[in-house]
Amino acid sequence: MTTRRAFARQEESKLQLALQELKVSKDLCAQLHSEREENEKELLTILKSNDKLKASLTRLHIDYSDLSEERDRLKSIVASFDECAVEYEQALKRITTLECELRDAQKYISELEVSAHQATALHTHSLFEELVENAPELVDVTIENPVTIDLTNDTLPAQRK
Repeated sequence: MTTRRAFARQEESKLQLALQELKVSKDLCAQLHSEREENEKELLTILKSNDKLKASLTRLHIDYSDLSEERDRLKSIVASFDECAVEYEQALKRITTLECELRDAQKYISELEVSAHQATALHTHSLFEELVENAPELVDVTIENPVTIDLTNDTLPAQRK
């Protein structure tokens, strides 16, 4: 009987040990279950944060795209302004050149008018002298109050205006 009792005690002791291991296992399982729940909560928090970051990144990308388009549009406007500035400078140079040419042309026209006036006056004077030489009886040289008749319209161009 002692062997039975010893065997029973040995079995009881094995059962006690198994029971303790089971309790430790159960406690460990409960702890793991608790950690799992905490990890799930943390994972859900991380997922929500990730969603917020994705939404923020999407907004930033949209803003970046809008700003890039705006930058390109403004670059185009600046390029257009630069082209206009170049055209404006060319137009100013052309205007300056044309003003110089106009001034030279007006000076040349004035010189031609003076030359034409002098030539007409000379021609009229030579015609008068020829008339006096060929037919002096037609011209009375002894006029007391001589009257000048302008047959050549030899007034100066400045006086015509």
